[in-house]
Amino acid sequence: MKISYKNLKRYLPSLPDAEIVAKEIVLHLAEVEDVHCESKSFENIVFWKITKIDTHENADSLRVCMVDVGEGEETQIVCGWSNLEMGQSVAVAKLWASVLWHGEWEPVVMKKTAIRWVESFGMICASDEIGLASTFPSKSEKEILDLSGFDAKAGTNIADLMGKNDSIMEIDNKSINHRPDMFSYIGLIRELSVLFAEKMPLEYKLADFSNLKKLEVKNHIPEIVKRYMALELSWVSNIETPDYIKEVLSSFEKTSKGLLIDMTNYSLYFYGQPMHAFDADKIDGNIEIRFAKTWEKILALDDKEYELGENDIVIADSSKILAIAWIIGGKETAVSNSTTRIVLESAYFPQDILRKSGRNLWVRTDSLNVFEKDIPLEMASRWMSLVHDILKNSFPEMKEIAFADIYPNKQKEVSIGFDINYINKLIWAEYSRTEALEIFDWLGLVLEWEKLKVPFWRKDLNYKADLAEEIARIKGYDSITPTIPKVNLGAVAQTNTYKLKQDSRNFFTSKGFFDMYTYSFVNEKLVNKLGYTTEKCVSLKNYLSEELSHMRNSLIPNLMAAVEENYRDFDNLNLFEIEKIFNYWKIKTDIIETYSLAWIIARDEKVVYYEIQNIVSDFLKTIGIDKIVFEEASNKPSYAHSGRIAKIIARGREIWIVWEIHPQYSANFSTSSRIGFFELDAEVLASISYNTLKYKEISNFQANNFDLSFVVEKSVKWSTISNTISKINPLIKKVELFDIYEDETKLWANLRSLSFKIFIQSLESTLDDGIKWTLINDIIAAVTKVWGKLR
Repeated sequence: MKISYKNLKRYLPSLPDAEIVAKEIVLHLAEVEDVHCESKSFENIVFWKITKIDTHENADSLRVCMVDVGEGEETQIVCGWSNLEMGQSVAVAKLWASVLWHGEWEPVVMKKTAIRWVESFGMICASDEIGLASTFPSKSEKEILDLSGFDAKAGTNIADLMGKNDSIMEIDNKSINHRPDMFSYIGLIRELSVLFAEKMPLEYKLADFSNLKKLEVKNHIPEIVKRYMALELSWVSNIETPDYIKEVLSSFEKTSKGLLIDMTNYSLYFYGQPMHAFDADKIDGNIEIRFAKTWEKILALDDKEYELGENDIVIADSSKILAIAWIIGGKETAVSNSTTRIVLESAYFPQDILRKSGRNLWVRTDSLNVFEKDIPLEMASRWMSLVHDILKNSFPEMKEIAFADIYPNKQKEVSIGFDINYINKLIWAEYSRTEALEIFDWLGLVLEWEKLKVPFWRKDLNYKADLAEEIARIKGYDSITPTIPKVNLGAVAQTNTYKLKQDSRNFFTSKGFFDMYTYSFVNEKLVNKLGYTTEKCVSLKNYLSEELSHMRNSLIPNLMAAVEENYRDFDNLNLFEIEKIFNYWKIKTDIIETYSLAWIIARDEKVVYYEIQNIVSDFLKTIGIDKIVFEEASNKPSYAHSGRIAKIIARGREIWIVWEIHPQYSANFSTSSRIGFFELDAEVLASISYNTLKYKEISNFQANNFDLSFVVEKSVKWSTISNTISKINPLIKKVELFDIYEDETKLWANLRSLSFKIFIQSLESTLDDGIKWTLINDIIAAVTKVWGKLR
């Protein structure tokens, strides 16, 4: 937001220099990105007269001019402009002046030079070369700026001649997004009057239009458009705009287009309330506020035609769209130089709907920017009154014809309890009651029965803490004496979830996995590639782009996108992520966030399903879960391979699934690799981890192992056999499945071979072959008795 120091000075005459004002704004309100002094752009650019014009002996298109620099002195300048004349007054860039040379991005510094072997000591300027193109537009590319209409002494600086001696302060909008009242001159003037203890020179007027005839306006969506005002006026015209309004518009780089148009922009920039004026003679029937129909279009003031959607709010009459609500007006009902009767409108529109409409239509306007900050309902009537006064002063014969104010639910008044002890305790300072009340009085807060009544324009003040912040802000945060906080410096207890996050990263990075940080968002196109929709994903009302339309309910889609992006650079790809996912809880208004842990491995040929099972087993052991079971999963993701998926049971709870993605879906991500996945509920896992670790004595004697293979029916689970083997003898420490063999021949119909590696160890002695063979025979007997036979 750009603010003119000169305009501030008009209302607050005792303000110090612009640089000091900017510093105070930074300390008490918002960041000032830059203070641009206009006169600096015109240093060494002066008003001179041409006293002589000669031909250039080496170039027919050039002229050699002598210009009067004052006090009887002249200087020579070579120039090629087409409209040079004797006695003409011009703007001359002297040596060391900076000008905007044609085709150059950066200003060019004038130096003594020779043009076709003739010396030149400066440059006679065109308007666009010194930043005056908007004030003095050129008729052709080869015209100098003719200043013959100005009566000034030779050598007068152009900044003084044109009144370009203002300072423009550029304030960072982001730091005042919570203050809709600050997107205007009047808001900043109010703040500066407090900071510099100068009486606020402007008051809010509230005109009474209730005696006028009712203007027929129909609001079809009063629950959304909570206020709409319209005032019909006649005996007006689009006359020249007063200079004080032009100066405000100029600071926002807006050119004057006549009073009837400029006053609505003035309301926006000076008062912070967008307004619009329609040519009343171009309105057909009554005014309506409604949602657009999907087939409707509007030719807007920017000469573009917009096709509207059913979620766009419009102002319409009985035959056409007049405007897209506070985004842009329609050209068909625009005010022109022939306008004599207008309808002024001032309203409140919801910030979320306007923002979405602006984004969908690719329209960004200053009025939309202000409405996005959720301006107060009461502002509409104040600014309608102020604009009415401006027009009344310009048109004494103006007639008020009709008026409408649809305002069913008034803005609620806010009062906050005043407690100076609470304020001092919160900000750790010692302010007196009198000192605090004086500040609140400057800010417009009124004390009534030990409660401070908040003015309508301060929507950000709602709690006692807000009052404390205002005191600290106005007095200056730098005036608060820093103190060391009193905190408990004891050891912080780490939650299991925190420990799980740390242990996950340590484990997987040690195994060669990349720790991923993907977006928390997904979109329809991405999840469609995995065979499902965003129906169960949390949708965003105000998403930044089509690719970020929903919150993720799984880590898998974005990890798959990472595979697609990176697999071509790696032979084997290992990725993992532990972050939050988002789901609806029972109904679509309640949303829960939970941590999820997922990892993938991608291989060109190797079967990854069993590899990822082993990784799961190793990882769970590091967090204290040493006994898990893989069982058939009934609830399968759409993209899982039906023959390579299992759910994981640990301590009687299902913690999620391990699977291999079906080739049909991996192909959607431009890869033919075998991709194994694992995803689990990190918070469920954390709840059963870490707290059940038991001490086990480490044996001093060597462990031994042997392999056994059994032929069993396919319906027999390997975990059942593994559990049977583990219970035969305490010497059996671990049983691992390392191979599964199946064949389609008749001999192996409905059968498969399961191969186990069995680890044995004693705490008392080294196990000899006799004990080993005894265990082997016991295992074979136990397994073949019930499940199958030794292969």
